Amino acid sequence: MKQSIMRKLISLGMLLGLVIAFAGSSRYFLTSGNIISIFRDVSIVGIIGVGLTFVILTGGIDLSTGSMMGLVGMVMANIYQYTLLPIPLMLLAGIAVGIIAGLFNGLIVTRLHVPEFIATLSTMGIFRALTYIIAIKKNGLITSQPLKAVDFVWLGGGVGGFYYVIIVFILMAVAGQIILKYTSFGTNLYAVGSNVKAAKLSGINIEKTRLLAYAAVGFCVSVATIFQTARMQNTTVLIGTGMEFNVIAAVVVGGCALSGGRGDVTGTLIGALFMATLNNGIYKFQISTSYQLIIKGTIIICVVIFDSWYSKRMARITKEQKRSEASV
Repeated sequence: MKQSIMRKLISLGMLLGLVIAFAGSSRYFLTSGNIISIFRDVSIVGIIGVGLTFVILTGGIDLSTGSMMGLVGMVMANIYQYTLLPIPLMLLAGIAVGIIAGLFNGLIVTRLHVPEFIATLSTMGIFRALTYIIAIKKNGLITSQPLKAVDFVWLGGGVGGFYYVIIVFILMAVAGQIILKYTSFGTNLYAVGSNVKAAKLSGINIEKTRLLAYAAVGFCVSVATIFQTARMQNTTVLIGTGMEFNVIAAVVVGGCALSGGRGDVTGTLIGALFMATLNNGIYKFQISTSYQLIIKGTIIICVVIFDSWYSKRMARITKEQKRSEASV
């Protein structure tokens, strides 16, 4: 069985086990309200995960997504507070900031040749610092900024008990999967992550591919931020804190290899469902924050260890098959 299929089956098994465990422990877990809440939380992580899937497929990483959310949210808050721009232009400005932030990450990686981990670790601090710098202050103190315009907060609602953010996530996930499987850009992402030298010899523009992947992350972050702030009806300098951990965990649990070249948006959807279900169950059982991080970290380590073991096993089996064919 292909490793990608095996990983999805394992992730689905983990998700099913989690649902059974939580449903058996609490009669409120499988209520319609709680299920909708889980899907709403899945959508925020999943939207960002679509973009991050592109980056991880190239063998890269982005640690700045949480801080990028804070920056996008605070830019929109400043526009809302200090200008007379209509809401649609405020949203476009937020999306533009996200894309520019993503391109900034991409340029550091592709033009300055800074390793992805170091580059995005640095911009994680830079984006959060910029958020504090432009934060709205009253009497010298940073405050949360309400965003209560009717033509904005409706984005945080839904129709027929179905949140708009869930609909947008489904559309973006479908679009992301189509891009990966049926476009030259998607093929290039896999090629760069599988073998950079071979991709370069094939005529693929490595820098452009990586740059566009980081721009996609910025776009996805800005979309997620818009729906998050619309639901909260305000923004703070702390919005997005720790989000990068949940998004990376969702993508990795869903089957994307951190080394690149393997994974897709379908897997990321499964991973996002798993992380949202885990967070929901942890919250309901009131497990302390310290144990939450231990649980999530342990899961990621186990998944990465399995990926490494399974890859080596498949490589060994392939080598043995070639030897047996050669001997015959």
